[in-house]
Amino acid sequence: MKDIAVGIRFYFVLCSVFCVLFSSDLYAAEENPLHAMRDDVVSFFRPLNGKIISISEGTALAEVNDKSQIKKGMRLDVLREGLPFVHPVTKEPLGVIETPVGKVEIREIPPDTLQVAVVNGNVREGDKLRLSETKVRMLFYQRRDIDWSLAESYYRMLKDTGRFEIIDTAIEPDNDEAIVAEAKRLNVEVVLILSVREEAGTTMLKQRLFWADDSVKFFEDEKKIFVKLMKELRFGEEFFGPQKEETRLYVDLPFGVRLISVGDIDGDGKAELLMSTGKDVRLYAGGELSSRYEIKGTAADEHLWLDTIDMNRNGRSEIVITMMRNDTVSSRIYELMDSKFSVLWEGNLFLRRMGNDLIAQAYEQGEGYKGPVFAITLNEGYKKTGDVNLPQGVNIYDFTYMDTPGGRLILAYDDEGHLNLYDDTGNKVWRSKEDYGGFLTTFKRMSLSGFFEKGEWAIKDRLSVQDKEVLVIKRVPVVGVAKGLGYSKSQLKGLWWTGVSMEERDVAADISGNALDYAIVDDRLVVLSKPLFGIKLKNILKGESLLGSVLFIYSLKGR
Repeated sequence: MKDIAVGIRFYFVLCSVFCVLFSSDLYAAEENPLHAMRDDVVSFFRPLNGKIISISEGTALAEVNDKSQIKKGMRLDVLREGLPFVHPVTKEPLGVIETPVGKVEIREIPPDTLQVAVVNGNVREGDKLRLSETKVRMLFYQRRDIDWSLAESYYRMLKDTGRFEIIDTAIEPDNDEAIVAEAKRLNVEVVLILSVREEAGTTMLKQRLFWADDSVKFFEDEKKIFVKLMKELRFGEEFFGPQKEETRLYVDLPFGVRLISVGDIDGDGKAELLMSTGKDVRLYAGGELSSRYEIKGTAADEHLWLDTIDMNRNGRSEIVITMMRNDTVSSRIYELMDSKFSVLWEGNLFLRRMGNDLIAQAYEQGEGYKGPVFAITLNEGYKKTGDVNLPQGVNIYDFTYMDTPGGRLILAYDDEGHLNLYDDTGNKVWRSKEDYGGFLTTFKRMSLSGFFEKGEWAIKDRLSVQDKEVLVIKRVPVVGVAKGLGYSKSQLKGLWWTGVSMEERDVAADISGNALDYAIVDDRLVVLSKPLFGIKLKNILKGESLLGSVLFIYSLKGR
């Protein structure tokens, strides 16, 4: 009965996590003031076409294809038709070259002809007007005193419209001038500043919109945020509670998890979270626990690596698992078909996703990695293509690419746990002064006779690129360098190369216990950790399982 109770409790907790991770529409659509705020913003950027009828002293008369969509303050690009262009072989006319010549703003909306003001450029009669379907670059800035769950929910609503490419910033000056100046530096088109004020015990949420190029405010609105909405937005946080100021959520898992990954497994356009226990992989979609979404292993399995990739470009991510079974390495590629997982391929190779590609390396029993790392393509089956150009001694799980001012370099672990940076000729240009805490999955190298050990080979920690930073796990031992006693805490570092030196910053500074793996879900960072010594001592008094793992969830927004 206790196991059933723990399972039920975990079900509701995990549902809460997914509500916060993957959904922002907790409140009824017809009642949620955030929906009205979102619609107000989107209304300024609905695609539109028109033309200039006449112009005089910076003011023009215009007509558009859908007058019901126009709003005062809206800006449209002005395009001028040039020479026609033709097919180079058939000479068939393909269209007319259009050149951007300026921008206009809708100042008045009279009942007949539309009046616009020239913002910049040399506008003439007959020029075309257009507000294209291309995503609008927006800087989203929230004042420091806004409740995190409220701002985060609204941020996701805007992003989910698909109309905006939202840019974040971590600038310190909290004033309009500095924010708009930052927007200009980041080459964005529009700035949204979100703020709150308290009125008679009620939260009032205000949004203001500015054009970045000339700092003009073109919209301002304020909505009352009811207590009911705030409770729903904080639903997940009431279960978990922040551990540190930077931690947004955490959840105890009632079973041990060793690896995590994220992918759109069922093709619904939303990310699902995958967890490997080391033998089985469990898929959690929208908070639902279902045995059909599970890949069952055997007692002999030991999962080494978990990835997702959509190689066949059908909108469903395949699951890539590499495991050790009976002293032999093997990998499988699975895909969800008709509500069950089917094996698309299996073989005795290490596999790993690298960007949008799949790479592989051979295995030699008793030795570990063998031969070069090579790419795999999907062309009437999974086939080996060319070798990956790597420095000597760098294996499949050791490295990632780092884009720098001097070009693409390679960042790789060595067997001592240090990080090394290599240029395109394989020369080492940097090595970390300290190691990053060692590796969790290691194997002995054995002589042919099996009587003598020849050192170890290891599955290195995940290295992922976020923007131009590489995210790296760093573990802090309990007592100095006595790693055998376990790790008191872990950190996730962001590294970037300036061309002269390697810069490092804290992305998640104080992760309790031993960080095992991490995944990036849109603008969230999910870190998997195991308690000190692998035992949850606090659960003794609760009568709950002493074993398990913990998920820490952070926002990458503005970091």
